[in-house]
Amino acid sequence: MINQEDFHKLPIFIISMSRWDGDVSSASLALAKVLSRNNQVFYIDYPYSWADVWRERNKPSVKKRMNALLWGKDYLVNIPEQSENFVAVTPKPALPIYSLPAGKLYDFASDYNDRQLSNVIKRICREKGFKNYIFINSFNPNYLAKIDKYLSPTLSIYHSRDAIEEVKGHGLVKENICVRHYDMAMATSKQLCRNISARNNKTVNYFPNGGDVHLFKKAFLETLPKPKELENIKTPIIGYTGAVCQRIDYDLMVKIAEQNPDKTLVIVGPRKDKEFTKIRLDDYKNIVFVSSKRIEELPAYLQYFDCTIIPFAKTNLTGGIYPLKINEYLAAGKAVVTTNFSEDIASFENSIYLANNHEAFLKMIPEAINDNSLEKKHERFEAAKGNAWENRITLLWDLAWKAYKSIIN
Repeated sequence: MINQEDFHKLPIFIISMSRWDGDVSSASLALAKVLSRNNQVFYIDYPYSWADVWRERNKPSVKKRMNALLWGKDYLVNIPEQSENFVAVTPKPALPIYSLPAGKLYDFASDYNDRQLSNVIKRICREKGFKNYIFINSFNPNYLAKIDKYLSPTLSIYHSRDAIEEVKGHGLVKENICVRHYDMAMATSKQLCRNISARNNKTVNYFPNGGDVHLFKKAFLETLPKPKELENIKTPIIGYTGAVCQRIDYDLMVKIAEQNPDKTLVIVGPRKDKEFTKIRLDDYKNIVFVSSKRIEELPAYLQYFDCTIIPFAKTNLTGGIYPLKINEYLAAGKAVVTTNFSEDIASFENSIYLANNHEAFLKMIPEAINDNSLEKKHERFEAAKGNAWENRITLLWDLAWKAYKSIIN
């Protein structure tokens, strides 16, 4: 048995659904960054399939990885502006199996992919001399669901972040396998914890998302350059950061634009709206789309927003969401208007404008815009401060140590 001091020093491997240089902020990546302050962290990129490599072969993100993808060379990269402990890992390409039906062919291809991914972890352990390590599967259940078949980590942790049953594919089946095969399971929302636990008759620990409060407080403590996309906007700005996807209440978005012609709705993040709605958001002249930005760039945008919004539809999917952006908005001192889509967001009711319907949401926008005193900004920052990633890491180590002791004993 490893003592607690040595346990806290173990190297950590993390797999997730994102890559270190992806176009949206990721809870998995944020978690990895904070863990790397004290531990060696190997952040394994979401594997490219061979089809991805061919299709995206001319993209800079693929070109710089080509040596690793094709030959397994230069597969470890230190992340710029991060701790030396933080290493990105590029695994060999996977077989494209998303559209395959359940059956022998899918099982064969899935096993191949799991072996590819586990081999890169074994290679690192050989090269670095690791005999003990912690493995975290941060919401990528399609890989290494049966962890004990391929690897023998000191502790394995499955980390759920969304209601996977709302997404087509093999995810739900794979997630249930993960929960049963991993030493410990945790989820970012209370609804997720209940649902996953009920499906698998296993304890699922509540591990809510945190926030990089020290980064985002720059939005009200410093004067940041105005982003070029905002330079010509003379109206008050209603701001949203994040993906425009299936989480969004598109009818509400239209009402925000139509009922606030004297304001501009600025959306910073990737667009997937055409996949999930027939509503043409481009038809509204006071909606401005800004491309995805690195998390380090977001405080500059937030500084010039007059209020921020989370216009999520209330569904089973969003009921399982604890959004990263709530602590980012509050740490930036911003007034937040949000739909009441989950009990996790409702827990912020004393620090935000929480709307139970469209009419309330629309009424709250001008109130939020006028609620930006320095005192209020500091109050919001303090509300986010308790949810800093540093505090979440303390919780994670407590949960992990208890889980480790239980499997040893």
